[in-house]
Amino acid sequence: MDDHKKKYRLFGLISPVDVLIVGCVAAFALWAALVFSAPRTVSAKEGGVLLRFTVEVKEKPEGFFEGIGTGATLYDTLKGYAIGEIVEVYASPYLEDAPDEAGNRWRRTAVDGLEFTYIVAEAYAQVTDAAISVGQYEIAVNKEVFVNSKDFAGNGYITEIKNANGEAFK
Repeated sequence: MDDHKKKYRLFGLISPVDVLIVGCVAAFALWAALVFSAPRTVSAKEGGVLLRFTVEVKEKPEGFFEGIGTGATLYDTLKGYAIGEIVEVYASPYLEDAPDEAGNRWRRTAVDGLEFTYIVAEAYAQVTDAAISVGQYEIAVNKEVFVNSKDFAGNGYITEIKNANGEAFK
């Protein structure tokens, strides 16, 4: 390399433009990693409507619901959004359709050792004609959700959404 080109390089080796480009790319990569990897709390208390929604998680062992604490944050497992605070947890027997050959029909019967676990969460949401959103997370009755908290992880469906007065949303 001739002396003229070395004069415009750091330590005679590195171009300052290259250092600037590498620095900008590194800063952008750090920013993107921080923004997209951190769990997001998406409920906005201002301007929102306080709602309670129930998530039904099926085929859990008996007593599973007892290990889920109230007051914990409920997260969407797929995107890491905080979608509400758990305010109630209860269970009912797990039911399944089974053939009744003697009666020649199907009957709904309880399955020993399994239960439906119901997790009731509370969050502030934006309610429009098009959707009910807890921040960027849309909730709807019969929507499949993958949820977790510090105590459990599971998937199920939102079975009901109610406002603070107990009136159901459809």
